[in-house]
Amino acid sequence: MILIIAILIFSCNDQLSAQNFNNCSIISLTSGDTVVMGRNHDGNLANCLVVFNPRGLVKEGFEFPGENTPKWTSEYASITFNVLGVGFAVLGMNEEGLSIGHMGFSEAKYPAKDDRMVLDQIQFITYILDNCANTAEVIEKLDEIRISDESYTREHYFACDKTGKFAVIEFINGELVLNTNETMPYPLVSNDNYDKSIAYLKNYAGFGGEKPIPERTFGVEEIMAIGCTRLNEYQKRKNGDIVESAFSILHDIGFNKFPPPDTVDVHPNYGTQFTVIFDLKNLETFFKTKSNSYVRKIDFDFFNSSCASGTKMLEIENTTAGNVNSLFADYSLERNLSYLIKWNNSSRTLSKDLIDFLSQYPESFKCE
Repeated sequence: MILIIAILIFSCNDQLSAQNFNNCSIISLTSGDTVVMGRNHDGNLANCLVVFNPRGLVKEGFEFPGENTPKWTSEYASITFNVLGVGFAVLGMNEEGLSIGHMGFSEAKYPAKDDRMVLDQIQFITYILDNCANTAEVIEKLDEIRISDESYTREHYFACDKTGKFAVIEFINGELVLNTNETMPYPLVSNDNYDKSIAYLKNYAGFGGEKPIPERTFGVEEIMAIGCTRLNEYQKRKNGDIVESAFSILHDIGFNKFPPPDTVDVHPNYGTQFTVIFDLKNLETFFKTKSNSYVRKIDFDFFNSSCASGTKMLEIENTTAGNVNSLFADYSLERNLSYLIKWNNSSRTLSKDLIDFLSQYPESFKCE
């Protein structure tokens, strides 16, 4: 499959700096033996596809000329959130209780060409969820695969498993930079590298500095100050509903609690378009949207994970409140294409050829 993607413009995209309003964020919380991971998706564009991906699907990476193209069979079923249609996840959780999500990271430079199998960035999360059962396996996979430096978007990643092991995966100057539980005082990351983010944090009261904790989010510095303050409060309290607590923290570091300052020019629809919480022990997914603050829930065990049962899909905006298991429909090329056309009518970022390519890609998936 030849790579034809030249330009993709995402929410939380690669044109980012530390103080910028396109800031997605990921956190993790633990309570007893329950672990959750949550992510804000900040930007201008609403909607995405929620996809149930069965195990046993044979898939293939994009072809980069002269490179080693990966082919694999998904070992694990997963639930993913896909902005660019089926097969292109921005975050997800698999049946082993592993979750991973990305955030835009302008500093990213992926490794130079070598003999490893190569993936485009927009396939990396899908590949990880298909092939890894825990955070340790994610780290091991980084020795076997690499992300092409020809990928247009620049991202870094937060992975977390049901045991509470987490990692921030970054590529800086072509080298892997890895932070894990042992080197991460706070399980929170946004759109700057983790070490810089902790350096920002040290300027604030309670973290070694004198700057007062801000009341509202402006960028990565404020996200770290507010978010880590709330994480400290949660650690002291350790009571209440863990999912509700995760939603509360993400709301406080998102962009829907307060409008941006009058001095900042943003898109009229700018905000946290959706917030997702994965309960990695109970395999439950919860989400809210900018257009609808009611919590919706997905139960992993509602779905048949065998390949023959097929891929299921749901547009996130076509939900209201409560359990949405029954709203999922069978995957079809027509449904995937319809979603992409509607999304592109709002974004105007994709050519017809690119829409056709993205919609057709999952047609190549076959049961083993």
